[in-house]
Amino acid sequence: MAQPIEFQAPAAAPPNPERLQNAPAEHAEALLSAYELLQLLHDRGVLDLLRGLVGGGDELIGAFTAAVNTPEAIQGIRNFLLLTKFFASIPPDVLNSMADTVAAGARKEKARQAPGLFRLLWRLRNENCRYAASIAIDLLEGLGRGL
Repeated sequence: MAQPIEFQAPAAAPPNPERLQNAPAEHAEALLSAYELLQLLHDRGVLDLLRGLVGGGDELIGAFTAAVNTPEAIQGIRNFLLLTKFFASIPPDVLNSMADTVAAGARKEKARQAPGLFRLLWRLRNENCRYAASIAIDLLEGLGRGL
């Protein structure tokens, strides 16, 4: 059985008063940048949001866990993880090529009438088309197996 690992924080060195006194002058640019960031967060309401989240922590966590602790939410999270794993397995160049082809095909096909059945069958002569059709049929077969 797993044993907990004990954590001991390193002993902090006492602050050097001279270094602390010189810090504002040495780090003036960083302090000004931090003040600007703080002002932006305040202007956008982010600080108010964070204050509300921290203030209502227990209530917020309770509501969140109640919402997530349903069969639908659990199934949705599992499906999301499976889809993430699926998309991670596709090489980016393949997905990029597919997206470009779909966009170009949509523009081209929208400009003319839908092809007939014989035209679609004629296109199956192309090796790339047959390869993609084979993958689509494998996908349909797997989907049917899962149902």
